[in-house]
Amino acid sequence: MSVRSVTARLAVRPPALALSVLALWGGHVAWDATAKNVALSVDGKVQQVRTHGSTVADVLRTAHVKVGAHDLLAPAPDVVVTPQTEVVLRRGRLMALTVDGTSREVWVTAMSVSEALQQVGLRADGAVLSADRSRAIPLKGFSLDVRTRKAVALLDGGRVRRVASNGLTVGDVLAEQHVVVRRTDQLAPAATAPLRNGAVVRITRVDGRRLVDTVPIAYSTVRKPDSSMYRGDTKTLRSGRVGAMRRTFALRFVNGKLAQKKLLTSVRVAAPVTRVVAYGTKKRPYSVPGADNLNWWRLAQCESGNNLRSTGGNGTYRGLYQFTLTSWHSVGGKGDPIDWGRDEQTYRAKLLYMRRGSSPWPTCGHYLYS
Repeated sequence: MSVRSVTARLAVRPPALALSVLALWGGHVAWDATAKNVALSVDGKVQQVRTHGSTVADVLRTAHVKVGAHDLLAPAPDVVVTPQTEVVLRRGRLMALTVDGTSREVWVTAMSVSEALQQVGLRADGAVLSADRSRAIPLKGFSLDVRTRKAVALLDGGRVRRVASNGLTVGDVLAEQHVVVRRTDQLAPAATAPLRNGAVVRITRVDGRRLVDTVPIAYSTVRKPDSSMYRGDTKTLRSGRVGAMRRTFALRFVNGKLAQKKLLTSVRVAAPVTRVVAYGTKKRPYSVPGADNLNWWRLAQCESGNNLRSTGGNGTYRGLYQFTLTSWHSVGGKGDPIDWGRDEQTYRAKLLYMRRGSSPWPTCGHYLYS
């Protein structure tokens, strides 16, 4: 082989090598172009995850995030993601909850004591808590003791006192109010009985040959229609109060045993107060301009098979449009969507659409426009 031919062959190699490098670089660019950035929020902390995957599960794998049995994930793992998708994960926390001496364990995804009370449906107005309401709940779990505030009527020897107490027993409220029950007196319920909201504690004072007791007089409830309120809504206009009747008996004992009991007087010492409740008669508005003309029937067919009481995701998604309880309550829904009819569920779905478009229904949302 001549020197000229060898030189010519060597001159050909650099372009060929350049073509190989260019092909390799082009493949890398094409692969990189398939990646997308997806927002992942874990307990309120947001990070951007770059992934080549197509579903929520792929995003979690890329971020090395595992979902526990008591965690709350939205959207579902098999939902297809786009750069506009936000994946939200709330970690489950085991809370040892003691309410008025009764203990139970509950799983919550709340991050604070106040939010946890809302999740378990516990109204804690006026309650005494073992931790501040703003305290964060750690992932390892938390213990919380709650003593609810209870309204109590004390009927003591013919006098009526209405008090509030966070005590656990009847004895607790008596101690708080510095009420002494003598050995000859009668107390109902017993001092060891659990204290309930609305309890009536009756103390009958027994002195010698006279017995004075107080019996409660129940109050009635009157319901009044109100055309300014929507159907299904109620409002207490006046709270009811228990009245009291004081009775005085003359007692005669023979050999230490009661032989005669004679009613001397019967006096009403506190009149009952009638409870007045207003109830709505106005028809609820179900029209939402901008959302009325969308195909809500097709969306419901895709989401739930048009089943008003459908549940999915182990109960996370509920009703015709598979609301989460959070999204339902965010648009004014009360209670559980599966307990409401088609008109109410569709009305709340329209309100949700006006806030977030079709994003709450990433799989079926396109049916709205069909």
